[in-house]
Amino acid sequence: MELGWSTLLVLGAVFGLMYGFLLQRGDFCFTSAFRDLYAFRHTRVLQGIVTAVAVTTLGWGLAMTAGWATPDRLWVPPVGWNSFLGGFLFGVAMYVAGGCASGTLYRAGMGYGQFWLTLLGMGAGYYAFLRLFPGVLQPYFFQPLQITGPVTLYRILPWPPLLTALLAVAVLLAAVAVVAGPRSLARSAVEVAAFFRQGPAVLLRLRSWDTRAVGLLLGIVSTVQFSLWTIWGITGPETRLVAAAWGALDDPARVAANPYVANLFRGYPGLVLGPEEVLILGIIAGAALSARLNGTFRWRKPRLQRLPNALAGGFLLAFASRLTPGCNIGNILSGLPALSLHSLLATAGIATGIYAAWKVAHLRQAAVLQSCQVEPAAAGRSLPATPAPASRSLAAGPTGSR
Repeated sequence: MELGWSTLLVLGAVFGLMYGFLLQRGDFCFTSAFRDLYAFRHTRVLQGIVTAVAVTTLGWGLAMTAGWATPDRLWVPPVGWNSFLGGFLFGVAMYVAGGCASGTLYRAGMGYGQFWLTLLGMGAGYYAFLRLFPGVLQPYFFQPLQITGPVTLYRILPWPPLLTALLAVAVLLAAVAVVAGPRSLARSAVEVAAFFRQGPAVLLRLRSWDTRAVGLLLGIVSTVQFSLWTIWGITGPETRLVAAAWGALDDPARVAANPYVANLFRGYPGLVLGPEEVLILGIIAGAALSARLNGTFRWRKPRLQRLPNALAGGFLLAFASRLTPGCNIGNILSGLPALSLHSLLATAGIATGIYAAWKVAHLRQAAVLQSCQVEPAAAGRSLPATPAPASRSLAAGPTGSR
């Protein structure tokens, strides 16, 4: 069933509000998910991400088997070395900025001025990419690095999509059981069920929700969106927002002739905002609504020492998301359920990039603390030993924010 433009705009607003609400309630930050795993072996948010991927994969497999959606709605980019390299740079940028693509949006909705500056830096990154794409990036980056076209298990395996999805989720859960223990899955199911038994009135007042419950709800909402319309993405629509602004300030015909812009606005009635761009704005509004309801909304001025992280990290977030292509939502919550090889490589790149950035920051801070201990001894003075730093202070991102 083809939906009209105005209907899609309404859907974009509704889905954006739901995503923003859920992301805020779960504090569903992909940066802290990986960083906390490396630094503290904590998996609070990572469990929610795994839940969202598993539920979305099953939901999409069911939707395609039942005929609610067709496989052409899957987002499956070509496979290249840029899949991993761009993901790696995106992971580094997540650590520098202190947030991912979705985390930046929901924290902006909560009143964090720092993440509005990150969005400003991202706008500059998208603009730089669009200007460099035709003459530099397309001939000297994308074309040499491409290995093959789109690859997904749904096109390789001759089975019904739901069977392929069940196989993929079984492999994922088996890996979780091996790492976390065979009883971990049953224990998680019991705890999530107990969370939902609290009732809507209690849940609305809670400051923070169980991330596994949030992952479950995100997977269900994403499946409904996939069945009605399309997948969930963030940095692609944000690039359209920047291209539309560029067209409003420049010659629209010249901007529309840019090959990357032309491809982005395929099916659009010109350089205008569409339903996916409305969804982005809806995420900010949904997060603001959730924060108002649970009492966590507050305008917070950005700190001066964090400005370079916000602006430079935002610039790199946007630029790397186009090099990959895709962000944490596009590749992890939409690309992995599509069983896309590109998104698997991009996710590996993101995880590696966050680890590399965390490791460098950890070593630098450790070296500074080491020098503080050695210098007094070298001067021959007897001073009390420097207390050991708290583990979180060593592992937290350079912005100190999650």
